[in-house]
Amino acid sequence: MIDFAKFMAKKFKELEWKFATKNQQYSCTADPLANFSAGARLKYGRSGVPEMYETLKDYCRKHVAYVETHGIDGKTLQDSLGDIAVYAVIALYMRACYEDECKVSGNETDV
Repeated sequence: MIDFAKFMAKKFKELEWKFATKNQQYSCTADPLANFSAGARLKYGRSGVPEMYETLKDYCRKHVAYVETHGIDGKTLQDSLGDIAVYAVIALYMRACYEDECKVSGNETDV
């Protein structure tokens, strides 16, 4: 049986590389979330954190749909699962930005 902890550590390193590669492709120095802000502006007409978060979920759904329709032996399952994992961490970043934005604006809503 494959060692669980070693497998996880290796996958996290691979995901770090995947993120770095994709981040270089999709972001720019002025906007690290450029891909999400552009998508949000196209769909919602604005690119606030809530709209970018919804856009991220749209991008992620493509991979979730692949996972659902192709099963465990899907040809590009590994890639889709990796993309979902990276999107989840980006969503955590968006959540942190949203919480920070709410603190700055003095908004007392439950985040």
